Amino acid sequence: MRRFAPAPNHRGVLLPRSLGLLVLAGAAAWTLGAELAGQVGRAGWVALAGCGVVFAAGLVDDLVPTGPRGLRGHLRALLQGRVSTGVVKLVAIAGAAVLTVGLADPRPGWVRLAGAMLVAAAANAANALDVRPGRTLKASLPVALAAALAGAPGRLPPLLGALAGAAAALPFDLRERAMLGDSGANLVGFAAGLGLYGVLPAWAVAAAAAAAVALNLLAETVTFSALIERSALLRKWDRLGRLPD
Repeated sequence: MRRFAPAPNHRGVLLPRSLGLLVLAGAAAWTLGAELAGQVGRAGWVALAGCGVVFAAGLVDDLVPTGPRGLRGHLRALLQGRVSTGVVKLVAIAGAAVLTVGLADPRPGWVRLAGAMLVAAAANAANALDVRPGRTLKASLPVALAAALAGAPGRLPPLLGALAGAAAALPFDLRERAMLGDSGANLVGFAAGLGLYGVLPAWAVAAAAAAAVALNLLAETVTFSALIERSALLRKWDRLGRLPD
């Protein structure tokens, strides 16, 4: 784990981007346990497969990044006929979101479309947040925990395992022993988005999807770090548990 996809963090310290392995392992272990208890249907296995696809796509972008960074940069490159690993990752995440949400429950088509947008946008937003230790996990874990308490993992067992894995990863992230990387950050956001979709009513799914898309667009114009520094409350929450700057 110490040598897994190493990269410099915000201080320039070389750290492994291995924490996504904990999240994925948690999702897989919980799903297998639920299967032994006869509690996993097709939707649960598709959700686990979706988690695997998102992790793998993020890992490719971690290991062999090509082209520009950011949603705007990837789309501009695509319009110019260049396919970056970031574009491949975005397509993979969108496909995983569509398949997972489509099989989660028999909701109307427009709700499932909004749900897929929510899940994909949450995955990308979580990655955009991941520029300081613990930031993505502290933003995503409360959402995932609320969804778990509301019963989302009952329909999609991998979500509770992903939540446990993310909680286990938090101290390593905060103490700068390892990082999420794209593979872990995208996976955490994907799981949190699925959890929200699993418990929200139709109108709230649409509202959450719009908010998640807006968050992605905001990330293209300002940095989350700058926004956090402007708020005393957000600044304290962001630095909670972290090593001193």
